Amino acid sequence: MPRQGIDTAEKLRPYVEEFGPDVFSTNGESLMCDVCRKSVKATEKYFLQQHVRGSRHLARLNSRNLSPRENPFNMDVGRMLVESNIPPYKLQHPSFRGFMEKYCGKVLPDHTTLRKTYLKKVYDETLLKIRASVGEHRIWVSIDETTDVKGRFVVNTVVGCLSAQHQSRAFLTEFVERTNHSTVAQALVNSLNLLWPEGLRNDKVLLLVTYAAAYMKKAGDALKVLFPKMTHVTCVIHAMHRVCEEIRVLFPAVDNLIANVKKNFLKAPFRVQNFRLLMNIGLPPQPVLTRWGTWLAAALYYAENFEAVRSVVSMLEGAEAASIRRSQEIMDDSTLSSDLAFIGSNFAQFPNFMTKLECSSLPLSSSLNILEEFRVCLPVACKSMVPPGATIEFAAPSNSCLRSSGGQANTSALEVFKNRV
Repeated sequence: MPRQGIDTAEKLRPYVEEFGPDVFSTNGESLMCDVCRKSVKATEKYFLQQHVRGSRHLARLNSRNLSPRENPFNMDVGRMLVESNIPPYKLQHPSFRGFMEKYCGKVLPDHTTLRKTYLKKVYDETLLKIRASVGEHRIWVSIDETTDVKGRFVVNTVVGCLSAQHQSRAFLTEFVERTNHSTVAQALVNSLNLLWPEGLRNDKVLLLVTYAAAYMKKAGDALKVLFPKMTHVTCVIHAMHRVCEEIRVLFPAVDNLIANVKKNFLKAPFRVQNFRLLMNIGLPPQPVLTRWGTWLAAALYYAENFEAVRSVVSMLEGAEAASIRRSQEIMDDSTLSSDLAFIGSNFAQFPNFMTKLECSSLPLSSSLNILEEFRVCLPVACKSMVPPGATIEFAAPSNSCLRSSGGQANTSALEVFKNRV
């Protein structure tokens, strides 16, 4: 009669009884180490003895408490990583783990343990903090749309308390199938339902800030039905950027100068080295048209350092590149110096306004003051662009650009919150 094999469950059960149920457990097919939270080779008893004598097993055994899934250290590690914006997979780096085990005497959890066990708890804690921070205050809401690395549409909602002196911010995020006025409006309502799970407080939402896309404006109009006290304004910095675009169109010679000099020093280390040796100033800026205010900042750089840059460009060999020849031709234009001086004397404050408003910790009162300063400077700068004998319509594109980006709504918001907050 052939010899019958021993059942796997019967073979593993004695190991559990020998080493203790708090060390090993079995599901009838494999042996699991509850201390290290991984399966262990159990073909021979020797492998189990070798595992329980290992340094990692002993360290985890000494550091674990009665409820390893709710280890306070693991919870603190997960919270620290999230609040510091460190990806959990960084825990798997040998240098990071070795440093923590050597100097802190703690064994770091696996990154999958943090995701499965602790990340949801950190999320719940953060949501409670947001709710406690908002409390009974009136709030402002800002909503924006982007895409993630997988191409999914993501709607980011930022909420904060309306305070004249103190800033308060929190983030809520939601994925949507497509971006239009209905999905954006629904995403905002869903985010506020997270903030107020007991029910929407329609009278607490006083301000909605978006950019000036058509579907964002349509979503703002639809949301005013739910939030009757809400004022919808579009991004002021976006409006300022569009004003800067109008300035760029009005000065084509300056635009050509910035574009060609940028090409001269782009990926040209020898020219960059010579520039630094000859001049004790920074390199010419390399503006990106889609980055707000960078073109105007470059124009102000040339207004201040035109003669210095001109002397360096004149030393370059025009035969090396077409951009060098074009730069030298543009710099010989007699009107270029006057255009740069005009930009420097009339628009020098615009990049500062944009930089200040981009600050995330700026109080509401300071933002309103900066906006008021910009509103005062803009008409003066536009009027200065009117040639002798011309009408004020010459400067109309800049004003209409600001109005189309929510300038009138910003004016009403300025008056409302000066009296209400």
